[in-house]
Amino acid sequence: MYRFPGHGWPLSLNVRPALAATVRFLVRLARVPFVLPFVTFCILFSIAESHWCTLYDYNGLWQPAFPYSWIVWVLALAVAPLNAALWLGAVLGWSALCWSVNYLASRRPARLYRNGRSIPHADEEEEYIVLSDSESGDTGRERRPSSPTLSFGRRRTVRLSAVWWWVQVGVFASIALLGTWEATHYAHPHDVQFKHAVEQAAHDAQLRPEGYGKREKIYIAAAFYNNEIVFPYWSQSMLSAIRYLGPENVFVSVVESYSQDKTPELLREFDASLAKLHVPRRILVQDAATEKPEELSYDNRIEFLAAVRNRVMEPLVEHGGYDKVLFSNDVFVEPESIIELIETADGNYDFACAMDFNHFGAYDAWVLRDRLGHLTSTIWPYFIDKPSIELMREDAPVPVFTCWNGMVVFDAEPLLPIHLRPNRTLSHSPISTPLPRSHPLHRGPSPALTPALRFRKSDRAAGECFESEAFNLPYDFRRVFGLNRVLVNPRVVTSYDYRFYVWFKWVLNHRLVRWWVREVFDGWGMERRKMVVGPEDQVWVWDGGDCHPWWLS
Repeated sequence: MYRFPGHGWPLSLNVRPALAATVRFLVRLARVPFVLPFVTFCILFSIAESHWCTLYDYNGLWQPAFPYSWIVWVLALAVAPLNAALWLGAVLGWSALCWSVNYLASRRPARLYRNGRSIPHADEEEEYIVLSDSESGDTGRERRPSSPTLSFGRRRTVRLSAVWWWVQVGVFASIALLGTWEATHYAHPHDVQFKHAVEQAAHDAQLRPEGYGKREKIYIAAAFYNNEIVFPYWSQSMLSAIRYLGPENVFVSVVESYSQDKTPELLREFDASLAKLHVPRRILVQDAATEKPEELSYDNRIEFLAAVRNRVMEPLVEHGGYDKVLFSNDVFVEPESIIELIETADGNYDFACAMDFNHFGAYDAWVLRDRLGHLTSTIWPYFIDKPSIELMREDAPVPVFTCWNGMVVFDAEPLLPIHLRPNRTLSHSPISTPLPRSHPLHRGPSPALTPALRFRKSDRAAGECFESEAFNLPYDFRRVFGLNRVLVNPRVVTSYDYRFYVWFKWVLNHRLVRWWVREVFDGWGMERRKMVVGPEDQVWVWDGGDCHPWWLS
């Protein structure tokens, strides 16, 4: 008898029957088909989920951009083949063990016993001993033939066991092999168009100075600061893209300034690699021509970044000679994606942008505006209006008002002095609509005779929204030069962090994951939530569209 403390009533507690009943229940439950594999799947899934949350710092993510159902679906697809492979090994291993035991037993003659004593085997006495009925322990009871029903039941059990064995092997092998095939043969659906040609160019023993493309003249521009992590990946992708484009068709201009890591050393190595390919270039390392302000906030920061970007553009502005500018941020990107961006809409654009991603989904929401000038979402499908959503579903270029997003390609003519322009793009007819009063620049008689653009900060005193230099360039393309073909290419994925690059570039573009994201989840209404940098009730509209109010707070 046991008494709970503080109570006057006794309680009889017999643990053994309850424990035995629990064990019997668990044993019966384990015999239910695929229960144990499901248990191990849950264990492996829990381990994978914990690892994913640690790797991606789930508490530090903007979680609406990483819906839990996406994570569950991805991890389930990853864990299922592993779990199946483990159980396939267990089933085959157990069968092999049982077969080995039975085989060894069959090779060894059975011992006979008389009155509890072992009788030597034939190989011990070199003869067989035949026992009489009395010696064999027969009590004189009449032998009966075995029941036909019992024999049939045993045969049926054996057949069912064999069928069940093959079912398990078939299911586990199918899942494991399918998962292995998917892991080893997965190709990004958007990299097919140029991947083979880029790889061929990269591995061609004989360098082709004219390249493999359209022989357009591409001015490649970039600025770096403390980018030792991303730069090796970026530089290898860019070198592969240059081999495809042709060294004689490109110019590389890079400015690095004020870095405190190994970025300068890596840039010198990149410079040497370009020299081996005979690429014309200007690589400025530890450049101090642009003074860095002590406080990088608001206008100071934008003015500094604009000056650095203009420094990168100096060789083009001084000499001209190039059709398009490829301006890259410090991003992870594939070489075939670089070519994909250049070939956006078969080259029929004025300004083409990639998409960049980070810990809150689509990254540069400060710059990106949809075709009507409205703010966008950081969650798939990123745009609010129906025409843009339909284009996103087709992975087709989406018309936008402005963009930058990791990497851009744009027409070089608006940045060239008038005397260096080939005037293949700019019109000689005047633009009918006047510049808005808030715009700080002025036009010439026609776009062809309008002074060159530069990266600039916003003129807040004139009534412009506080925007980055990356916003103002495509905005000026539109307003000053009437160049309105601004596109986002969703096929080109970039990121500043390799973890998110893998997630948005490779994982979310697997066909099974795409099906879940686009057909099953399909936003769940979250895609209608715009990304607002600042208080939502203070968003205001100007000539450049919706304005983020974060600088007001």
